[in-house]
Amino acid sequence: MRDLAGRTALVTGASHGLGPYIARALAAKRMKLVLAARSAAELDALAAELRRRGLEALPVPADLAQPADRERVVTAAQNQFGAVDVLVNNAAVFFPKSFHRSSARELEHAVEVNLVAPLVLSALALPGMLERGRGHIVNLGSLAGRIPPGYTESYAATKAALIAFSAALRASYRGKGVSASAITPGFVTEAGMYRVQHDATQLSAPRWLGTSRPDDVARAVVRAIEQDLPEVIVNPGPMRLMLAFRDLFPRLAERVRVDVFERAARFYEGGA
Repeated sequence: MRDLAGRTALVTGASHGLGPYIARALAAKRMKLVLAARSAAELDALAAELRRRGLEALPVPADLAQPADRERVVTAAQNQFGAVDVLVNNAAVFFPKSFHRSSARELEHAVEVNLVAPLVLSALALPGMLERGRGHIVNLGSLAGRIPPGYTESYAATKAALIAFSAALRASYRGKGVSASAITPGFVTEAGMYRVQHDATQLSAPRWLGTSRPDDVARAVVRAIEQDLPEVIVNPGPMRLMLAFRDLFPRLAERVRVDVFERAARFYEGGA
């Protein structure tokens, strides 16, 4: 979708983490923004910021773990702007701990927010996209979904599923004006999962892998939409080489796997 000006984008998880960066990047393309998240105050502040720049922004407080809120968000976007041209599934939850210590409620909540909500929102937005012959769905994955570190089972599983979901959407709707992309960030400073870990433990990403900034991820989202890219890995290190190495030598790859998350989890468990 080359021309984004005047189109409508729905961004979930818009109030914190990568969400505001993504919203601002889309706003820079003169898109109309529908901002969904649980924090009404933060959404209102972001919407007010965008309006001061002469842009249209609709804040919709919502808990995407609740089925009724998913439908309400899409309906609000359609009622206000008539369409959802771009859907950015960014909202996610993450809690590092030993898997056997996770409660059933925690696991169900992670799957509801990280996976079920993106699937349902996409299903709700797709009919309008197909009717207009244009639309793009962006799913925020993670390198945890490609190279899963320990203590991130529910997060890694849901992010891997989102990457697969994006590829399946592309195959299903090819030639119909509707497409999908997966954005796969690595270690992102200032926002996201790595920021949570670093703030709590002061553990850093290995130098050879490097880190990215939230603006890098936001630019990747815009580029994926404009160029219809299947997947964008956002990391300065040689991640595609590492993925190929893992596929060719899976046992050896396990031995050299990045351990920053394992060390972080031991910190949370009181073993560091």
